[in-house]
Amino acid sequence: MLPNRVEGLSGLNMLLCASLVFLASDHYKKEAALLAFVFVSGFLVEFIGVNTGLLFGTYSYGNELGWSIGEVPYVLGLNWYCIVAASAHLVYRYLPNLAFAVQAILIGLICTFMDFLIEPVAMHYDFWDWQDHIIPISNYICWAIFATIFGAVYLRYTTKINATAIQLYFIWFIFFLILNIFII
Repeated sequence: MLPNRVEGLSGLNMLLCASLVFLASDHYKKEAALLAFVFVSGFLVEFIGVNTGLLFGTYSYGNELGWSIGEVPYVLGLNWYCIVAASAHLVYRYLPNLAFAVQAILIGLICTFMDFLIEPVAMHYDFWDWQDHIIPISNYICWAIFATIFGAVYLRYTTKINATAIQLYFIWFIFFLILNIFII
């Protein structure tokens, strides 16, 4: 009998998604710098969050996402990169005439919405879990703040729409929505 899902491949999936977004960019040097910035910054806020309980709330990672550094799976930086890049390209494509600050805030909100969809699935599949299995509002506040900052930097240096990043957002949206409705 086949298992319901292949466990342990979520980290690999994140690596593949980040690779596709990166390879679809128009300027590899600039995109590599953006990837490095979002990866390191996202990883650092996760490191601070998981090891102190500050920022997002009290949570811990399971084993599903693979190798960890300081209790944080390294692919979390890639998760930040994929969500920020996808959200930035959505705004860049569909709302190009808004003020830069408004665009950055919208990127933060779009990223936070994706996190809202991911959270229940993440707890269900042992990506991470929250103290008492309750997702604190501070998680969403910090997601909005950090995603706005990361998104502003990303958007500032984006020069061409990355359709792959936009498609990834919609794929993840549908995927996590289905999991929330039918699985959890």
